[in-house]
Amino acid sequence: VVGSVRPAAAGQLGALLAPGPLIKAHGALEGRCTECHEAGRKITAAKCLTCHKPVAARVAARKGVHRAVTECASCHPDHVGANADVRRLNPKTYNHATEAGYPLEGGHAKVADCAACHKTRTLLDARTTCNSCHEDVHKGALGMECTRCHSVRTSFKDSQASFDHGIARFKLTGAHVRVTCEKCHARGVYVNSDLFRGKDINTCTACHRDPHERRFDATCTSCHTTEHWDTRTVNHARTRFPLVGAHAQVACASCHRDPDMTKPVRFDQCSACHTNPHRDSVKGDCNACHTEQTFRSGRFDHTTVPSFTLTGKHETTACQKCHIGAGGTAASADAATPRRVVDFKGAETACVACHLTVDPHKGNFGRACDACHSTATFVAKGFAHPREPDFYGGQHQPVGCEKCHKPDPAVKPARATAPAMACAACHRDVHLGQVANVCERCHDVKAAKFAAPAFHHDSTAFALTGKHLTIECVACHKPETRAFPAGRGTAVAYKPTASACTACHKDPHLGQFKAGCESCHTASAFKLPDFRHTGMDDFFGGFHGRYGCASCHKSETRAYPAGRGAAVRYIVGRTCGDCHPGF
Repeated sequence: VVGSVRPAAAGQLGALLAPGPLIKAHGALEGRCTECHEAGRKITAAKCLTCHKPVAARVAARKGVHRAVTECASCHPDHVGANADVRRLNPKTYNHATEAGYPLEGGHAKVADCAACHKTRTLLDARTTCNSCHEDVHKGALGMECTRCHSVRTSFKDSQASFDHGIARFKLTGAHVRVTCEKCHARGVYVNSDLFRGKDINTCTACHRDPHERRFDATCTSCHTTEHWDTRTVNHARTRFPLVGAHAQVACASCHRDPDMTKPVRFDQCSACHTNPHRDSVKGDCNACHTEQTFRSGRFDHTTVPSFTLTGKHETTACQKCHIGAGGTAASADAATPRRVVDFKGAETACVACHLTVDPHKGNFGRACDACHSTATFVAKGFAHPREPDFYGGQHQPVGCEKCHKPDPAVKPARATAPAMACAACHRDVHLGQVANVCERCHDVKAAKFAAPAFHHDSTAFALTGKHLTIECVACHKPETRAFPAGRGTAVAYKPTASACTACHKDPHLGQFKAGCESCHTASAFKLPDFRHTGMDDFFGGFHGRYGCASCHKSETRAYPAGRGAAVRYIVGRTCGDCHPGF
């Protein structure tokens, strides 16, 4: 009905039929019911979305709070008054990440009033770019991606502490890392700062004063690094005096005492920097003996001194061991550091000038030490006694001189006397008087461990033959503790020694034979080589000669002359009945 009347009348009629006044946003539609209502139907979503196109787009895209909406009036009722808010949004329960697609984190989470970001009535017009809410202090010079440097989790004033200067044109290294931002970026301007305006940021002098007053090129990094302003890595090889060896460790200020680094420094002679510790004993420049690797040693060729050529251990002896001035110390370039004076003049060549101020030989052998000693070793191993060289050879050779040459306390001052050459003078008689006191009859100084290569058993009453030649001495001569000719003690027993076979060998015949073992056996083999029965040749010459010994001589356990036991019985009867019972 309303649609069939004139517009003015329809507005009046709509006002009369309306259940209440419209909200302020819809105030212009007052009385124009057909703008929102379809004839004969309630309010439809299609009518609402005709005006609210941004919402229609989100409904179609199925995003935000309207992603599943089919009907609008249930959430947004109208005719509730001009000042009513029909949006029904609870900020405390509203999930901004899910519903709006923009999570509130860090500093954003602390914003309690939605109107701080949403300036208009609609919530759909808000943008997520930082400059939509924040002023761009960089005036667009750093682009619009604020998140490259800033984070919502860090305040703007603190973001400079975490800023990665590696993304900037000027990379911070060394000591630059510790410089505060304000030192370079004056008044908080971080691009085209007043400090850098019109200057080359890759030139050190843009920030640092040139202490060399342009005497060197502008490339400070050829000598300095950013690690420390005092660090110097001067390439001295580019100068006329390359630094090598110990010179490379010397501080620049030790030579360049004038602030003007270009002022010439003498380097033609070592004496320009170093004092001469040798006084007038050495002429010429130091590099004749020394190198730049270390000043503590030299390479002097001592063969140029014919009177004393260095050999043996003298070759490795430090020069100052022999060449030391009587003056003690001399002042160095640094008065606080005394320097040793090494004077090469007047050094004596006699051995006693350096070795042992007290002669251990008490003058017995004069001052010619090289007659016995050498520079290879001070031990007189190669000394050959002119008297009895055979006696002092062999095992006597490595024995220390002092073992035999002992000071005689009866002489004042005590001197080492010639030792007695008898063995008993140095060696204890291990035989305790069993043999004559003439050791050399058996022993030889060339044999190790007192071996007796000169001893032969043929010189005794019991010459060794056959199997006896291979028997160890200790098998017959064992250590015993008893009384010996030289007194009681422990020694290998040599005398008396029994020579009977039974002294060493067990009698297998148990006393059946009275004659000695040698009547049948020999030392070459204990088996009988060829035994013949004496006086019975006719008996064993015929039929009986075919039988072996065991046919008549059998092992029996019975009483024998040496006692009861088991043995081969040799004493048997000679009659036929003794072997053939019943004959």
